[in-house]
Formats: sequence, C-alpha cells, structure tokens
Amino acid sequence: MNQERVNKFKGRWVSGATLLSIIMLVVFSISLFFRRINGDEGIIGEWAYWLANYGEARSMLYYSYFGDKALSLPIYHKFYTILLAGLIKVFDFQPFYLRLLSLLSFVGLISLINIYLRNKQIKLFSWFVIAGYFLSQSLMFNFAFVARPELLMAFFAFSTFFSLRQFSLTKDWKWALYGGLISGLSFYSHLNGIAIISAAGLFLLFHFNWKAIIAFGLSAFAIASLFVVDIPGNYLGLLNELSQAPDVKHSSFSIGRVLMKVLTEHERFFHNAGLVVFSSATILSLIFTWRQQRKHDSDLLIFLLLLVLSLSLLTHGKTAKYLLFYMPFMGLIILQAVYYLFESQNLKKLVVISILSIAGAGISIGDYLKEYPYFVSVEERNNAMGQLMDKGAIVMAHDAFVFGQLEQFEIRSPIIFFFTHEGFRDNEQDDCFEYLDFARNHDYDYVAIDLLLERNEIRQIFGDERFNLGDTLAGYNISFKDSDFLIFKQIKN
Repeated sequence: MNQERVNKFKGRWVSGATLLSIIMLVVFSISLFFRRINGDEGIIGEWAYWLANYGEARSMLYYSYFGDKALSLPIYHKFYTILLAGLIKVFDFQPFYLRLLSLLSFVGLISLINIYLRNKQIKLFSWFVIAGYFLSQSLMFNFAFVARPELLMAFFAFSTFFSLRQFSLTKDWKWALYGGLISGLSFYSHLNGIAIISAAGLFLLFHFNWKAIIAFGLSAFAIASLFVVDIPGNYLGLLNELSQAPDVKHSSFSIGRVLMKVLTEHERFFHNAGLVVFSSATILSLIFTWRQQRKHDSDLLIFLLLLVLSLSLLTHGKTAKYLLFYMPFMGLIILQAVYYLFESQNLKKLVVISILSIAGAGISIGDYLKEYPYFVSVEERNNAMGQLMDKGAIVMAHDAFVFGQLEQFEIRSPIIFFFTHEGFRDNEQDDCFEYLDFARNHDYDYVAIDLLLERNEIRQIFGDERFNLGDTLAGYNISFKDSDFLIFKQIKN
C-alpha cells in the first residue's frame, strides 16, 4: 500500500482520536459536578464517616440486621474505607470528596498504561487519547467518579501485572515482591482482591522462580493479613463471618455450581450495550492481530485469562462493575491492535475498530445524559426531607440519606427489608403493607421515601396517587406527601 496514503490516514486518525478524546474529557469534567448518587456511596460513606470521627467503622444503616455487630464491623472494604476516612478528615463528608479517590485511581491507571505502552515503544497514543478512549466506555466513565472501590481495584490489578511483567523481563525477584505487596493491598481494600492474588500467583508459575514465588507469597500474605488482624480467629473467623453474609449464606458451592460460574462468566462481558461494543472490539482486535499479540503480548494475555478464571470462580454473581478489573487489559489489547494494524497497513480493519470506538463514546455520553433527571444536590434534598421529621427519630430511608443527616437521625436502610423478603413485588397492594409492617416490627418512627432517589422497587409501589395525606396504613400515618417526598409516621399507642 502507498506509504503516503498510510501516513495521511494515520494523521487523520490521530486527529480524530484526539478530537474524540477532548470531547470525552470535557463531558467527563462537566460530569464531576452533575452526577446521580449511587446508593452504595451512602453505605460505604457511612463506614468511613464513623471511622474518621469515632475511630471504628460502623453500619447503623444495617443495625436492624447485624445488631451490635454493626457497631464495630468485622468485614468491610477496609483499606479503601481508611482512605475515604482520610478524605473526610481533610475535606468533608460529601459525595464529591469521597469520589476523588476513584478519580485519582483513574488518573493513576491511565498514567501506568501510558508508561506500559511507551516501554514497548508504542508512542502512537498520548496520555489524553488513552484517557479519552477509556472514558468512551460507559462503565469506566461512570465508575471513574463514584465512591466505590472498583477503580482502585482496577488500578491494583494492572499495577500487579505491571510489576510481574517487569519480573518476567528482568528476572529480578524484587518485582515479584512489589507485585505481592500491591496484590495484598487489593485484598485489604476489597475481598475480591483474592482474585488478583490468585491470578498473579498462577502467572508466576509460568515464569517459575523459587525466590520470586516466595517473595510474592510472603509479601501478599503479610499485607492481606491486615484485613483479618482485628477479626477473632483471623482467617477462620473471616470464613465464619462470610458464611453468615446475606449474599453468600444461601449460595451453593457444589462442583456443578462452580463449573457454571466459569462457563457463564461471558455474561459479565455483554451486560449492556456499552459492554457489548467494548467486548466486541476486544474480540475483533484479537482476531485481527492475533499473531502480533501472541508474539509480543503473551504476558498480558495470560494474566488476563488467569484473572478472568480467578474472578469467575472466587466472586459472587455476574455484576457488570467487576468487569472493571479486566478493562485495563481489554483496552490495551484494542490500543495495541490499532498500533499493529497501522504497522501492517491494514486500514480496513482499523476502520472497523474505529467505528466501534466511536459507537462506544456515543453510548457513554448517551448513558450519562439519560441520568439527567437525577442530577440533584443530595444534601439539599436530604435537608428538605429531614425538616419533615423529628430530630433523633429512627428513620428508614434511602442509603444516601446519610449525607448531611447522619448525626440528626438514626437511619436504617431499606436493603434490610430485601434481605428478608425475597418474594417482594408479587402484589403491589399487599407489598406496601408488607413494607410498612416490617418497619413497624422494628419500631421505626418514620418511613421516609424520596420519590426520586429511593430504590426503584419502592418508588414503583409508593409513587402513585392512591396514597393521600392523613391516610393510615399498617400503623403509620401519612404525615407528608408531595411530588418529592412521602413520609409515614408511626402511630404511637
């Protein structure tokens, strides 16, 4: 193919990629100030709030389920929560500040990917193009500024691989030691870090070296053990606590079930339109450039395969958010494919990958804009709803009600209801009484429903016109009702 034509196409491609990245970075920057609250931000934020102000992680949201154990949680995202507590001490207990940790993790991840590519003499992509490309994936766009640990875990996963690849290249066992420290930190941050430790340990078996294996194992175990140091019985105590966790205790661990967990892992890759596009781009990139990827990037492919196997076996469910563990590796496969296709002058295949990238960016922006009705100040809504109830009362409300109200009320999470009522939503008329009966049985003074921020299941039941101010249901009186809030106050005998 004419080299001049290739160079001309490359120049246009780089210009287009730069423009797309600028668009994604601008939209992302705007989104930092206009975002929908994630319910888990309230749950995790509460742990960090108590840790920052009282020296131990608590979960008063879950007090009705855990009892006194909620006053000193044995299991939570420990290192991640410690970091959040530091942000609370430096700044304030607000979603924006808690989300900074994910943003820093994203910046660190992109920087490390940039270093990785430059070490391989791949200089086609600037830092901003790499960042823009990853933000064109809706899942990454969302979690890069959410107070959840997945972006930090993605950073740890890739940092572990980066260290072990350096060991693969240099045979210096110290890199295995660093990989062990980082993977141990991932477990200390989130129990799913066990998958990163597993993948890294298996990866070292492909580059067998006793000194490296021992260095990795000891360092990973030492840091990971920080998670259990305050749990009676340490690792045995951890297993006992996990066996009682609401999302684990009813799970099956039969051989057939374990096999099915591996065979159904593909569901995580095709969970929504954005992931379908991203996963398809990864698969096509491997097909188009398999010979080059196998020759030059075997370490990355092996580590990704081991990580997929480990995560599928060792985690619960197929939630899409854990695909973030894989995304740095999948994104690298795509970026490297673009480089290899330019080297081989295969412009038609480049166009296919480029079209998928543009489609991903469109989906990412579209998914963000669909959340527009929820771009509200959570603190302002919470303050408004809090004014409608007596201070110091026990209130069942959405988890994000903790922001600005944690010292004003004893707040209980509706999730407790779902832990104990698996058949909820069978009949809407009966379900509203079932929900209020649950609150009455736990002697909650108020059931407060934010008709914008509450869980979908609850909003669908209570968000219609059949409830009127003054109505009495299941021992509660409707003390307030408008288009934003529905407040039930317990009728005291």
